[in-house]
Amino acid sequence: MADRLFGITHAGRVRENNEDEFITQEVMHNKFMIAGVIDGVGGYAGGEIAAALTKGVILKELETIEPDLISQLNRVFYLANEQIIEHKQGDLELMDMACVATLAVIDRQNNLLHYVHVGDTRLYLFRDHSLIKISHDQSFVGFLEDSGRLTEEAAMQHPKRNQINQALGLASRKGMTDAYFETGSSPFLPGDLILICSDGLTDMIDAALITAVLNGPETLAVKAQRLIEEANLAGGKDNVTVVLAKNDKIPAVYEIPAAGKPVSKTQSAEKPSLAEPLRETVKSVPEQSIVKQKSSNGLIFLLSVLCLLFLGTTVWLFFYHTAEGTKLDQPGTVLITPIKSALNPQERMISDTLLKLKGDTLLLSDTVFKVPVRLSQPLNIDRDTLILKTKGNIVFQSDSAYKGPALILSPKCRYVKIDQLVLENFETGILSYNNVLDIKNIRFNKVNYPLQVRFVFQDQFYVNGRISKKGFAADSLAKK
Repeated sequence: MADRLFGITHAGRVRENNEDEFITQEVMHNKFMIAGVIDGVGGYAGGEIAAALTKGVILKELETIEPDLISQLNRVFYLANEQIIEHKQGDLELMDMACVATLAVIDRQNNLLHYVHVGDTRLYLFRDHSLIKISHDQSFVGFLEDSGRLTEEAAMQHPKRNQINQALGLASRKGMTDAYFETGSSPFLPGDLILICSDGLTDMIDAALITAVLNGPETLAVKAQRLIEEANLAGGKDNVTVVLAKNDKIPAVYEIPAAGKPVSKTQSAEKPSLAEPLRETVKSVPEQSIVKQKSSNGLIFLLSVLCLLFLGTTVWLFFYHTAEGTKLDQPGTVLITPIKSALNPQERMISDTLLKLKGDTLLLSDTVFKVPVRLSQPLNIDRDTLILKTKGNIVFQSDSAYKGPALILSPKCRYVKIDQLVLENFETGILSYNNVLDIKNIRFNKVNYPLQVRFVFQDQFYVNGRISKKGFAADSLAKK
């Protein structure tokens, strides 16, 4: 197996038996990767049995991946739950047995991650040298930590940190709410890494140390072994299990070339050792078509004047309706179709590239955009995933007649990251539908409303959930 999936478990330095199980399996001709950690609960024998039963159900039910994967993952956990309850009927020694589990299925073809979770095992996403906790601990201490009432250090030392509220085997399906299992989906981009682990790891070492290990250049096997060793060095008070899964595709980075210059096949800025990234030539369209005509042709001149008057009227009407159509107090989704005749060459180049982009990453360089990009319309991002990066000082500046947002992220977006950009003189900087935006080193100059997030839900349906805790910090220095 390539260096994209690895798991390891250890009993720790205190306990004699190991009640943890893990899953690292590729199915359907390696189109999908299954990664999971199961932590047994309920005594010397019971925890091991519950974890083993759950692992067996998962491997059997996920031999074939169904189109509605989230429903399939829910069903797998319900089946495992019923098997545990059925197994312990009539055996008083096993009455308390249960297990917690986190299970992820990675769609390698479509760069997607789907997961189901119950208890206090954890799922982390490691992207761009940052560790993000995706799952939520279903425990009292976990709730305090996720809501910001406890620091990570305090939660690690809390006497009730291992008391869970939900697990497989605690109640029959009739006694479960619809939200008993946590499920979700996320883009899983080239270079992304997930960590699934038992609390034997996170009770012993903090996120900073985990991040330092994952940042290393070693293979997944070496990184997993190092995490186990660090947990044991910190005390090894519990079984510790680590599963790592990586999207080992080569990131495709597209850079808009300078007008009139050939496209050079350069390496990715962040991964210079990788093979050449996917690129395509974008030809910039001149601001006006140059029509050779005889100066004596009065009729053509008159028609040209009339066309310019018509174009000017169209542009004025567009600006008027755009300013009205993007007011933030109006309900509904605002997504403006650009009128290309009204775009200047720089914003046309970016707008066209966003429409044609085949990879997930767009790189803007100040060697191409040497002066501020003046926007007369919003730049629409209407795709599943986009990472927008810049080299140098790139400024998006509002045209004097334009009053709408600089960027609009449509409801189709599931993950958008914008790295190193200046937005200037806009009423609204970024309008995002749903909580999909990740920003890094963004500077807002004279922007009244830097960021607005709207949520789109199905009409007349009950809605459950919460906005995940996301920290935004303002600083005079860029954070690398």
